[in-house]
Amino acid sequence: MAQTGRATAWTLPQETKEPEGFQNLAFYAGLAMLLVRLAVLPEVLYSILHVNTYILYLVGPPAIFGALFCGAIPRTLRHPAGWFWVLFFTFMAISVPFSSWKGGSTAEVKSYAEFSLPLLFTVGGLTLTWKQVRTTCYVMGVSGLINIFTASLFAKEDNGRIDMMASGTIGNSNDLASHLILILPFVLFIAMDKRRNAFLRWSMIAPIVYALRVILGTASRGAVIALVTMFLFVLIRASAKQRVIALVLAGLMAAAIPVLVQGNAAARLGSMIGESSHEEAKESEDARRYLLKQSLIYTLQHPVFGIGVGQFATYEGTSAVAEGRVGNWHQTHNAFTQVSSECGIPALLGFILGLAAALRSLSRTYRESRRGGFTEISNAAFCYLLAMVGYLVSIFFLANAYRFYLPAMIGLAIAMSSAAAREMSAGNKVPELASAFGSRNGLAVRI
Repeated sequence: MAQTGRATAWTLPQETKEPEGFQNLAFYAGLAMLLVRLAVLPEVLYSILHVNTYILYLVGPPAIFGALFCGAIPRTLRHPAGWFWVLFFTFMAISVPFSSWKGGSTAEVKSYAEFSLPLLFTVGGLTLTWKQVRTTCYVMGVSGLINIFTASLFAKEDNGRIDMMASGTIGNSNDLASHLILILPFVLFIAMDKRRNAFLRWSMIAPIVYALRVILGTASRGAVIALVTMFLFVLIRASAKQRVIALVLAGLMAAAIPVLVQGNAAARLGSMIGESSHEEAKESEDARRYLLKQSLIYTLQHPVFGIGVGQFATYEGTSAVAEGRVGNWHQTHNAFTQVSSECGIPALLGFILGLAAALRSLSRTYRESRRGGFTEISNAAFCYLLAMVGYLVSIFFLANAYRFYLPAMIGLAIAMSSAAAREMSAGNKVPELASAFGSRNGLAVRI
């Protein structure tokens, strides 16, 4: 089959053989690193064992060394998204000497370089074949199942809102909801996989429903907006069958909300549509509006280098005290103005362009795979886009710009678009599974 659509030079990597030897080991090390981060295993294990297992230090170095010695960095930088994200990191680093607190910003950039940025290359440059992309999507789905199981064990209600203090990075209600929004579409990918038996696929429904219940129970208004946006995305971009399923599920969830969400959480979410005078929700809304305004002011005052990576809360608080006001002492609660105010507008441009290039690439892959009948590729691209749409909306209300999620997802976009282009160019369609009734006229009956 000829190369499809408008695939460009960067979509087709030079490698044509299956990875082997050290390169294959490096890929699995990178996969283990991704699993450890997404499943939040170090924190969960610490809460159970009360001992730091340093599990990330066991899987991280082999993956990073593999990326260095197996050509993952130049391979990742063939894609515009890789270049833009490195540009974003470069401006982060350049802003450090101009920071309001150089020591604090240095620590933030160092941490990002050690624990977040490497995933751009381990995922984007070590994942070479469609089989490996599929495995990566499964690992992300399994990570989601681990998150859901962990939530079932450790989630608790605090003032009527679900949080998970057994895991620090996603212990906060808003962070927990955002994390689940990103990871749930990959659980859905498992449910959509026609290579698996019906029992496994249908068994994914229970954890997905429970995760939606947890998201609503966090009473995160940003997460609710993200879920609505994901639903609209499905209605616009999905197949007719998927739209019908989405409408049915949305109707069932809407009918079940009075049972699933009660008390303080219901009152807090009700404040979104004016049905509640929830005091904490009102105070939170006022604080967020103030922080957004301040982040825009600081962006205009420090447009090139910002006020310093990770320094918004301290800068705002000390500035307010110096002016005789009471400081808020919180982060921006918006990932985009977090970058612009702390790192400057050039860093924000790299941030936005990197995301745009990744989404544009996967949108093209989704269109071409649907048009060409490559069901598995279109399902994977659809789940990726669904995850990113929800997550980007959620971090519009969270200061999560420097976490590992976005480098990993941009790396996945690079790997998925390249491997999909090769797969579609070779014409390797996944055979449809035959139904229990066999086949008709030599063609498998779709189930």
